[in-house]
Amino acid sequence: MLMRKSVSMSLVVLLIVITSITYAYAQSSEISATTNKQFYELGDKVVISGSVQLVSGTPVTIIVRNPMGNVYDVGQVTLMNNLFSHDFVLSDDSQGGTYTINIKHGTQSAQIHFVVNVGQLIIIPVLEGEIKVRSNGTNLIKYGDVQVSPVDNTIMISMDTSKVDSSVKQEFQIPKNVIDHPGGLLVIKIDGKEFQCTQSETNTQRILDCLIQVGSKELEIIGTVVIPEFGPQSTVIFTVGMITLVLIFSRYGMR
Repeated sequence: MLMRKSVSMSLVVLLIVITSITYAYAQSSEISATTNKQFYELGDKVVISGSVQLVSGTPVTIIVRNPMGNVYDVGQVTLMNNLFSHDFVLSDDSQGGTYTINIKHGTQSAQIHFVVNVGQLIIIPVLEGEIKVRSNGTNLIKYGDVQVSPVDNTIMISMDTSKVDSSVKQEFQIPKNVIDHPGGLLVIKIDGKEFQCTQSETNTQRILDCLIQVGSKELEIIGTVVIPEFGPQSTVIFTVGMITLVLIFSRYGMR
């Protein structure tokens, strides 16, 4: 009799465990979500996308927490059929480590993670703008002279890779007001030869992930729109000067 009770209790416990596992699996399986990458660097664009079992009129709530557990980003996304997408850009002062994404839709919930690597930051001045270069570790590449050609829509940057033992990954964050190719991709050349870099963009900048080889000496970025050789302030001064000259010549020409 005691053995029967013991077997019955074991069956009850097993049923409870199986039910709990099924419920947990059902909850997580109702939301499918992913990020566009697993590892990010500062300035990268994080894209969260997925699908849910449709609950009419209910948006998807997304809460992103940094490694300290503090809320980093919040989004409430309206579904397109049963699909959702939300994105944000990692700021320059973001913490390195594992970030947690909590996704909620009605009674459904799911959790995914991504990792932010904080590396070295180099600023390359380009006239009145700048290009940011990030590297995971110590950046052994030195960037030198910058030449801008509004005629050819290009930016040439000299590089010193003499201290590099192997290829080095560099992430170039390029504001669109410095150089851009609306509706297309920037063309990248290294030492005059076309070079393939992974490209992405936000509303304000283009992001290039390039593996720079040992011995590289010059980086060329080609677009269809480039920062003017004379910046906004110079343009204003030049315009005011021209108007002043016209007024002077007009005044004395009438005498």
